Amino acid sequence: MNHYPHHIGDFNSATIHLTFVERALYRELLDLYYDTERPLNSDVKKLARRVRAVTDEQRAALDIVLEEFFTLCEDGWHNERCDAEIAAYHQKQEQQRKAGQASAKARGAKKGASANGGGSDEGGLTGVERAFNGRSTNQNQNQNHRKETSSPKDGGDATGVQPERLADDAVPSSEAPWSVVFGQDFGVEVDPTDLQSRKKFWPLAAGWVAAGLSVGQMRAAVAKARLEAREGIAYLPAYVDRVLATMQQPAAAAESFVERAARERMSDLAPLAAAQAPVAKPAPVVDGYAFFAAQAAAPALIEVAQ
Repeated sequence: MNHYPHHIGDFNSATIHLTFVERALYRELLDLYYDTERPLNSDVKKLARRVRAVTDEQRAALDIVLEEFFTLCEDGWHNERCDAEIAAYHQKQEQQRKAGQASAKARGAKKGASANGGGSDEGGLTGVERAFNGRSTNQNQNQNHRKETSSPKDGGDATGVQPERLADDAVPSSEAPWSVVFGQDFGVEVDPTDLQSRKKFWPLAAGWVAAGLSVGQMRAAVAKARLEAREGIAYLPAYVDRVLATMQQPAAAAESFVERAARERMSDLAPLAAAQAPVAKPAPVVDGYAFFAAQAAAPALIEVAQ
């Protein structure tokens, strides 16, 4: 890939805790990842040479960045966001290639076999087909302007469009796959690099992950939501979250996954709050007989004073 989107705000938010050297190395690793379109070399010594980390400080910084933003697998160091962007790029290129072939075939059927002969100089390929046959030199214009996120691997970093749909029995272990499911299955595009989008979608997805929800259950809930909705659904993820709650609990006790997570969080904090609360002093015990005796004696005292 000759180009990849980079969102400055999200990158700064995700790397604000890094040193100058760590941030610089992280950008070097991202550039290398997208340029080669493959995971980074698992041999850290060779990888350090590729990104010019030659001093002890730089090699230590490289270890920190790899540990926080990448996952070591058999084929090398993986970054979830990079893998998603590369997969989406390849998928888009394949779709454009097929669209070019279909367009050429339609023109050929309409104009006859002679139409292909006039515009082909590469083994019968038309100009449209040649534009998407292999790497395009105008790659920057062909990519969607999706923003780059540089979130750590454990931050639910964000996802991109994946080429294959998840099976019904799949149980996502993070928020990212749920954004892919909603984009592919239900047409709800969730941009993980957009802060507003994350605030709306990520808490919901976190609840589904905590509940161990399967993709099949989500698809059934969305079908139910769309069937029973009496008016337009403003935001499908939030609406279906309520539907899921009613499907798993009695209507009177329905509780969304977000509400359940908040309740459990409050339960965890309750003992700490109770321990820190000031101890209330007990109210003084009033002797009823002594009180009324004092009231009865009060006028007598006044008369004596006069």
